[in-house]
Amino acid sequence: MPVALDDPRVRLRKTAFVTYHHADLDRASKFLLDFGFEVAERRDDAVFFKGYGPDAYCYVARKAEDGVARFGGASYLVEAESELEKASRIPGASAVGKLDGPGGGVSITLTDPVGHLVHLVHGIQEKQPEPKGLPKLVVNYEDEKPRLGRFQRLKEGPAPVHKWGHYGVSYPPGTYREMVDWYTSNLTLAFSDKVTVEGEDAISFFHIDRGLEYTDHHSFYVKPAKADEKPDVAHSAFEVHDYDVQQLAHNYLESRGYRLSWGVGRHVLGSQIFDYWYDESGFELEHYADGDLVNSETPVTVQENGPKTMYVWGPPRPAARG
Repeated sequence: MPVALDDPRVRLRKTAFVTYHHADLDRASKFLLDFGFEVAERRDDAVFFKGYGPDAYCYVARKAEDGVARFGGASYLVEAESELEKASRIPGASAVGKLDGPGGGVSITLTDPVGHLVHLVHGIQEKQPEPKGLPKLVVNYEDEKPRLGRFQRLKEGPAPVHKWGHYGVSYPPGTYREMVDWYTSNLTLAFSDKVTVEGEDAISFFHIDRGLEYTDHHSFYVKPAKADEKPDVAHSAFEVHDYDVQQLAHNYLESRGYRLSWGVGRHVLGSQIFDYWYDESGFELEHYADGDLVNSETPVTVQENGPKTMYVWGPPRPAARG
C-alpha cells in the first residue's frame, strides 16, 4: 500500500533507470554488454540497455558531445502523473517533457542542493519480462540434504541484469543535513540505516517509502565527498539472480581484462552480496544479489563507521573507498 494521496512528498513507486554520458559510446557499450545488459534500442548518439525484468530499459548510455564523461542522473517512477504536478512546485524543477526512450512516457527533472539531477518519470510502457531460465539452486545443508542424485552445473559468462536497484551520490563538507532534508522532504525516501563518522551523521541509506509494503533496503544513499573530489555519483547497482551467477560473472569480467573495484563480498547494511567494477569511463557499477527488504516498521539503525561497517566477508575494503 503506497503512502496517502495527500502526502506532501512526491510519491515514488520504484526505481526506473540511470543515465551516463560516455566519450566513447562503442567502448562503453562493449563493457555494458559484458556486464550483463541487453540492448533495448540503439541509436547513433544513445544506447538504451535493458534487463530481463519488466522495465523497458534500466540504463541509458548517451554520447558525451563535449567528450567529457559524466553522470546524467537517476530516474524514479512516480505513483501517478499528478505527482509530476506536485514535483513542478519544487524550486528549480524543469518543465514536464516527453521521454525519448523505448516505451514513451513523460519526465520532470529536479536538481538537489549540490547539483545532482533527479528525474521523475511516468507512463513508460513496461515490456514482458524475459526470464533467463536461471535455476533456483537447491542447497544441501549439513543436516538437510534435499538434492538427491541431482547436480549443480554452472556456466561462466555475463550475469544477466534483472533491474537497476540503487545508486549513491557524494556531497561536499557541511551539506549533509541540507541534502538529507531535501531528499526526504521532497520525495518518499525514508531512512533505512545511518552511519556516523566520529559521532556525526555522514552516510545514510534510504528506501522508497511505501508504508507497510516492503521495498529494497536502499534505493539511494549519500556519502561525504573526499577533500580533493567534487561531488559525483558514487556507484549504480544492478540486481542479478544469485551468488553463483555473480561469482561466475566476476570471473568472466576478470578474464576480459576489466578493472575490479571491490568484490565479491557481503555487505552488512542491506545484506546483499556485492561485486563492484569500473566501466570504461571510470564509473563504478555493482552487481548485487540477496538484498534485504524493509518497510515503515523496520527499525533504523545507527552505527559508527569502522573497518567492518560495510562488509561482513570479502576481500579487504580498498582504501580508495574511504
